[in-house]
Amino acid sequence: MNWNEIEDETKRCKKCKEEGVYGVKCPDERVPVSEPRHVKLLFVSEAPPLNTRYYFFNENSNDRLRNSVLELLQGDLGYQISSLPDFIAEGFYLLPTVKCPTAKEGRNSAPAKSVIKLCSESHLKREIEYIMPDGVCLLGRTALQGFLILRNLWDVRAQNADEVGRTLSEVAGKVLEVKVLDKNIKFMISYWPTKRHRKFHEISKHIRMLMNEIAF
Repeated sequence: MNWNEIEDETKRCKKCKEEGVYGVKCPDERVPVSEPRHVKLLFVSEAPPLNTRYYFFNENSNDRLRNSVLELLQGDLGYQISSLPDFIAEGFYLLPTVKCPTAKEGRNSAPAKSVIKLCSESHLKREIEYIMPDGVCLLGRTALQGFLILRNLWDVRAQNADEVGRTLSEVAGKVLEVKVLDKNIKFMISYWPTKRHRKFHEISKHIRMLMNEIAF
């Protein structure tokens, strides 16, 4: 499948409904509009937010995730990036772990583990296998959970739970290497990039560490 076919199938996905998973607002059309090419560092986020038709990929939206990621790259890492084309031209890309938002009592909610598993195995896995980046920065708990599911599919030898830890704070800043198809890819575990997080600027340190690991 080419990239457009992968993303078109994602937009038509009804797997949660078929599996009897409720609260997931799908299908969701907020997928990347630009094909990823020569991606060095892929960011993996959590899920699109509820009650908005915009997300990271819409240049006309005042998206908090995009603003935070660009601030980290601009302010702490010195990149001259002010738009999505700049972001992609520098070798970056971003994908959500879960493609659709989840609602609980009408409010935005974190995806359930069953949704993370279903979406990671159905969509994120083949997206990463198409892109084959040198490194992946996991932003937040949902991204970490999705990675752990996929790691066991890619590299069954790496299933030691103690290697990862029990909480995000225990493992943030840790780099794990996984063989994806025929390539060893470095995965950095980091925090969700909200400025309200007291460790917001540690994310840029984690990105820099990953860049050093992959000789970015």
